[in-house]
Amino acid sequence: MPIVIKDFDWTESLKKIIITLPRKKVKTSSVDVLVTPLYLKVNFSPYFFELHLHHEIDDSAARTVLEGETITIHLHKREEVIWEVVGNPEARDAAIRRDLVRKAVEYNENKVKAEVEERAKVKAEQNRQALRTAMDQDSKERERIENVKQAERDKVTDEMNEWQQLDDDERERKYLQSIKPQTGAGGDQVSDTPADVSSENVVETADHIKEDHERARKFEKIKHNLANPLKPREPEETKMDQKPLLWESDGPRKSSEISVSFTQRYFPSAARESLKAEEEAWIEKNVRAQSVIKPADGDTKDEERNPMWLCDKAGVFYKQGNFPAAINAYSEAIKISPDLPKLYINRASCYIVLNLFEDAVTDCTRALDLLTPPVEGNRMSRLRTLAKRGSAYCQLGCFQDALSDYRLALKLAPEDKKLGEDVQLLEKKLNISMPSSDASRAVAT
Repeated sequence: MPIVIKDFDWTESLKKIIITLPRKKVKTSSVDVLVTPLYLKVNFSPYFFELHLHHEIDDSAARTVLEGETITIHLHKREEVIWEVVGNPEARDAAIRRDLVRKAVEYNENKVKAEVEERAKVKAEQNRQALRTAMDQDSKERERIENVKQAERDKVTDEMNEWQQLDDDERERKYLQSIKPQTGAGGDQVSDTPADVSSENVVETADHIKEDHERARKFEKIKHNLANPLKPREPEETKMDQKPLLWESDGPRKSSEISVSFTQRYFPSAARESLKAEEEAWIEKNVRAQSVIKPADGDTKDEERNPMWLCDKAGVFYKQGNFPAAINAYSEAIKISPDLPKLYINRASCYIVLNLFEDAVTDCTRALDLLTPPVEGNRMSRLRTLAKRGSAYCQLGCFQDALSDYRLALKLAPEDKKLGEDVQLLEKKLNISMPSSDASRAVAT
């Protein structure tokens, strides 16, 4: 039973009320204070104090000071009047007192709920701003790269225009200057002093000049072809005119091939083995989830209302190692299209990298619920999701759940050696013997 504190001191002014309680040598972390406009409760086990106030106070401005052997509570009045009595006389009745306590508790619950919602709203806005900042940085980087490419294109265009304005002699002279060696073999600048003019050097020089002229002529021909494209040929005789008549041909007719095309199916399974209704239901469900577009408002850009655009942007952030930004982008996409399993699977990957394994398990579970009906088209997605959730369960120490997921994943891909090894390790850790059929299959893979 708690010990009720009845001895306390209080003073008041026109604006404030100060209540002082004995602390009873209790640690600071053990003191719990609840303040509402008409109710005050202080709990520090095993002591308990409550007071039903005579008039309303501003509970948002209340302040508690733990100092020495006392607990001092500063309360601000709603109205600047002298109370003369701090307690509510009606609270002496047990029924009225219970009703006042119930109203105080409801008020505090609503207040806490409103504060939680406000914090969540602020956090969501902060995440949204962070996502936009990351997107703006990515757009600026793309724009910078495009400007560099455009500058290079403009430079080449200017050089081409300048080259076309030159006459033939100027073009040849400029080309020969561009290919003339400027440095010697050792990297030193070639001097203008006369070199050894031997017969071998003269022959080599003549050969070089001949090669340079040949390259210049080829280069000029290429430039001419670019500046003067070929004209379309005149129509030739029809194939009928060129084809010999049947009685004029020699020997039997040549054999030919006829190509037959079949209607392409999305799923590669045979018709007798397929689940056509389930496959069509999965395709329709997936397309419908991808085509959801958020209604336009004044605070979002056009591309930010498309879940697939946000998903692609999150993939870019993931490759860059900016996992918080990737999570924000996937979260915004999920708000627009909550039935797209790809978003949950990819966000779970981000959570695993950041060691948020419980959130990863939640996203994987949601993705598996959406990957229905189970058909060949979503087999690989179910395999990846089960493997991710099994990995997260292992990190959380839930090895039995992890083993169940890995076994289900192994059924979807019996040829995967890594999954077989993981299953054997978990079974060994849990001291579970593998059935003979499963063991032989795992060894065979």
